[in-house]
Amino acid sequence: MRTLAILFLPIVALSLWSGCSDTLIDPFENEEKYFTIWGYLDELSTEHEIRVIPVTRFAENIVDPTQPEAQIDAEVYSVDLTSGVRRRWNHELAQLSDGTYGHVFRSSFLVDVKRSYRIEVIRADGKMTTAETRVQSLDSDTLMVRGPVVWNADSSFAYQDVEIRDIASPWEIQAIYRWEGGDQAFKYLIPYGRPGERTPDGGWRVRLNISADQPKVQESLDWAKSINMIPPGGAYGIVTMGFQVRILDKNWDPPHGVFDPEVLAQPGVLSNVENGYGFFGSVGLYIQEWRIGGLSRDLGYAF
Repeated sequence: MRTLAILFLPIVALSLWSGCSDTLIDPFENEEKYFTIWGYLDELSTEHEIRVIPVTRFAENIVDPTQPEAQIDAEVYSVDLTSGVRRRWNHELAQLSDGTYGHVFRSSFLVDVKRSYRIEVIRADGKMTTAETRVQSLDSDTLMVRGPVVWNADSSFAYQDVEIRDIASPWEIQAIYRWEGGDQAFKYLIPYGRPGERTPDGGWRVRLNISADQPKVQESLDWAKSINMIPPGGAYGIVTMGFQVRILDKNWDPPHGVFDPEVLAQPGVLSNVENGYGFFGSVGLYIQEWRIGGLSRDLGYAF
């Protein structure tokens, strides 16, 4: 099962999963809360899934598919709020990483950027838990404001600070290096995780570790040589650098841009679910590259 915890879900889940057995989230005292839902839509995927947990007095703990809790009184639909298209999602009792089972609903479709989607989890009696998300997309090619390339005193190490405007809460940042050799070109991505910090004006500042990245770039070049993608003795060089950033929807912005477990564990800090608990979000994409001129030679490449 593709994990639903690719972003910060484990942090918040710890508080809400345990809280399901707490009187603070008691269904007899919270009659308007029907389900906890976790999941998101991904612009880069056609396969989507959410986990659904009925809100009951006790935390869900399905250890055997024959348990009564292995059945769920729920149907799940997503609605494209622009086109009005409504899709029913398919249910599966999926085995989780800890060996227990959970109710997972899946659907296959292309996500349209700049559109809003509503997820609906409906009981047989018509009671409904819902959440909405808008898939973020930024069209500008000037969001990344680059500082100068900085070399250390002996010119053995270089980096470049970049401010990403209008993206207050990026996720899964990857550095991009595009090299050319002969008549071939290849783009190589280096995972960065989520380094950096929020800027006072609501953007994000991150450092491109140019020199530290070159051994990994060289590995991709060595691979290209091994399959004759670059001819023996052929010249090659890096022509562009940049960043690829996954964009979280605006509901998914943690306080001060920091996914702090102590803060997120507080009820209501980060949830967009109506008549329930949890979170339903979306992940978009932003890419920007720039040409680097003579920097390639300074890094030891042929051009």
